Amino acid sequence: MHTTEIERLSALANQAQLDRPRLFAVYGLRDHPDAPPVLGWGMEFAARDEALFYVPDAPTTHHTISAERVAMRYSTLGDMHVTWFD
Repeated sequence: MHTTEIERLSALANQAQLDRPRLFAVYGLRDHPDAPPVLGWGMEFAARDEALFYVPDAPTTHHTISAERVAMRYSTLGDMHVTWFD
């Protein structure tokens, strides 16, 4: 490997650390007592104002701007919460 390739790979590795997403979960109980709870996990890319959210029971993946936006969207179903894993 040439020096310039090593330098470029090193710069990419550093950028990967700087731009890594924050991991979160959104969870809550629905207003209807017989409805299943909401539980899903996501990644928020703050530097890009983007988030991905996955609900395995649906199965659904959402693309939006933040974890808070995910919770707001699901708040129409009941009281939702966001927890961060970092």
